[in-house]
Amino acid sequence: MTVSNITSGEIFTVRLYKRSSGLTWGNNYEVRASQDVAFAQTAIIDLVNRFVDLERRIHRPEVTIDRAVVSTYVQDSRPYNPDSFTSIPVNLAGNNSGGGDSLPVEYCLFVRRSVATGRTGKLLYRGALAEEWATTQGLRAVLTNTFRNAMQVSLNEWWGTVWQVSANPFELVMASGDENLQVRVVQALAVSGNIVIKQWGNAYFDRTNPAT
Repeated sequence: MTVSNITSGEIFTVRLYKRSSGLTWGNNYEVRASQDVAFAQTAIIDLVNRFVDLERRIHRPEVTIDRAVVSTYVQDSRPYNPDSFTSIPVNLAGNNSGGGDSLPVEYCLFVRRSVATGRTGKLLYRGALAEEWATTQGLRAVLTNTFRNAMQVSLNEWWGTVWQVSANPFELVMASGDENLQVRVVQALAVSGNIVIKQWGNAYFDRTNPAT
């Protein structure tokens, strides 16, 4: 399995790396090819552009989406195989402005990956929240209803007009395991009302990859 020859059913990881104020971090997505892809290089670039569109809706203008790395889901073959990944420069800032001053990167937007069976998946985004979009409920930090609803509308728009289109030969999935690979198709993205606090250096955002 390589990124230069994509066939139906193959799974890939897409990593988007961000930077802001000297800090760098990343987020992972898994996708599965829903058909054989004739022009793999073009399809990979289109795939990255779809996720960049998503993350620009989420991230603050102070956050730059630096690059994307698309790799085969299975471990790289030995010896080293350069066809197992590709790195694509992005260098675009987030579009999620307003709301006053940005909250520290420890305050994360929590988006659920909804699936038909089993537990939902978590997507946590640093650099996505502003002071006016946060409030408290009891002893918990939560999103204001206004911001949560607005972000949900934006994610729904992305899902319906950017992701779930006939020109996209990939489906968003949750993949886990190695030899006993389990794959569940993501059916929607849902904004949680809870703000998740993740200290800097948390392993969730440590998306180290030999391609970088």
